[in-house]
Amino acid sequence: MDRGEAGAGFKVGGVANTIEGVKQQVTGPDVTGLRRRLLYVLFTGTTLGWIGFIATLTVATVAARSLTGSTILAGIPLAAGALGQALGTNLFGRLSASRGRRYIMLMGPPLSALGAVLELVGVAVGWYWMLVAGAVFVGVGLGSQHLSRYVAAELAQEQHRGLTMGILVWSGALGAVVGANLVEGVGRIVEGSLGSPYAGAFLLAAMAFLLTWLLFWLALRPDPSKVAVVAQVAPAGGRGGAVGAALRFPAVQVAILGLISAQVVMVTVMTATPLRIEDAGYGLNIVGVVISTHTVGMFVFAPLVGKLVDRVGHLSVLGIGLVVTLASLLLSGIAPFDGYGMLNAGLFLLGLGWSFSFVAASSMLFAAAPADIRQVVEGWADSVVHVMVMTGSAAAGVLMSAIGFGLLNLVSAGFLLAIGLLVSFAPRLRTELAG
Repeated sequence: MDRGEAGAGFKVGGVANTIEGVKQQVTGPDVTGLRRRLLYVLFTGTTLGWIGFIATLTVATVAARSLTGSTILAGIPLAAGALGQALGTNLFGRLSASRGRRYIMLMGPPLSALGAVLELVGVAVGWYWMLVAGAVFVGVGLGSQHLSRYVAAELAQEQHRGLTMGILVWSGALGAVVGANLVEGVGRIVEGSLGSPYAGAFLLAAMAFLLTWLLFWLALRPDPSKVAVVAQVAPAGGRGGAVGAALRFPAVQVAILGLISAQVVMVTVMTATPLRIEDAGYGLNIVGVVISTHTVGMFVFAPLVGKLVDRVGHLSVLGIGLVVTLASLLLSGIAPFDGYGMLNAGLFLLGLGWSFSFVAASSMLFAAAPADIRQVVEGWADSVVHVMVMTGSAAAGVLMSAIGFGLLNLVSAGFLLAIGLLVSFAPRLRTELAG
């Protein structure tokens, strides 16, 4: 049994086979092929979704500063997007439990496309708060995409679950690199007609999100819940207490802390990085290069990280993620102002540290959460993570203005160390996780 499951005090398979109300599943010799095809569809759809998201992420802060002239206000759109993601993951986690996985995968992309259109209008006509409002809608829609890694986990055998989640996370590699590097070219094409070099990023994002929806509508059949390796159990109404009990499991708590540390530090530094590059006199092409390098670190090695999780366990990989991320913050913090080589290396390691922490923590949460409320716990956990990300995004602009990029990295390292020390020295967590 996985240690996370031991901490939760139950066997997932046993619960799934004994609790009444399990959704009817497809069985037979073709079920393995169905699962594989659904994983291909999920992979392709999330790749398109990442193109859209990274396109907006690349220009959001610099577009906001261009509209307002304020470094402090530059971080607000990403904070608004994180708020939307917090709302979306919570909402879609609950809807997934009652309506199925396919339902939420179809609900999210149109909302993100609507948000990208609002952002496009905002930068085209100079309405900063429309840019912020659009970021909220983009974030809400992305809530379903964030939960897709758990859909992949349900389609995988236990011994390959980390690898499968890693492969789905890897879909972001192609999507992110393409999204970041198309931004400048598309921006030049539409600048004359839309009045802003940043408008192209949001047009690209809207198209990518709509293509994601079309793909899922055509090909995400049957509902992945019906062919899941781990049967789905819909939670009964009014079982909020059961969710609260699950959140007290040490493995669930550590998984959530791992997700928080990975996301908050990464987003805080990434929010400030385009501003740091622009301040040094570079353009969107260099912003795209650095973000592409960062996203290569985030996604390209995710399958290997997932395989390592399957082999050595969640906690060991979380520890590796902590060390790599601290090294990245050191490099980024001391990078010379008039060059971007060391900054590029630091951002690559920041992405790699995120990959170790994110894949390990996600796999740990899936294993530790009780089957009958797993989807609700997943949505709740991601919601909490994105509330913290919202705080980090908003703080990034303030910190960048007040103390500069180097000290911002130092503050991020302190936050990361605080979480690591909490997990390492909390007696109850150490005892029960080792049990």
